[in-house]
Amino acid sequence: MGYVFLTIGLVLGIGGQMCVKLSKGFKQTFPTIGAFLLFIACIYFISLTTHYLEMGIVFTIWAGLTIVSTTLLGIYIFKESKNKRKIISVTLIITGVIILKAFY
Repeated sequence: MGYVFLTIGLVLGIGGQMCVKLSKGFKQTFPTIGAFLLFIACIYFISLTTHYLEMGIVFTIWAGLTIVSTTLLGIYIFKESKNKRKIISVTLIITGVIILKAFY
């Protein structure tokens, strides 16, 4: 059940970050409200996840995959820059999450 809650928390967190981008510095009402609501729900599900998995594991996976997802969505949806350093960094984060999961 922990990984289900973690997945829900990831999706909500990524959605919240997309809303932050769309809010244009919290100047757009609906994306701003969406960001706050999604982040509140995200924190709720991440807190549920900690009942099933170790806190360090939960937050490492959540932070890493959220960073990777928002970076990739920024590149493909918002046409943000794509460079070698960004791609290598994302690859290293994914590698770290996989190694952590493999040995947990």
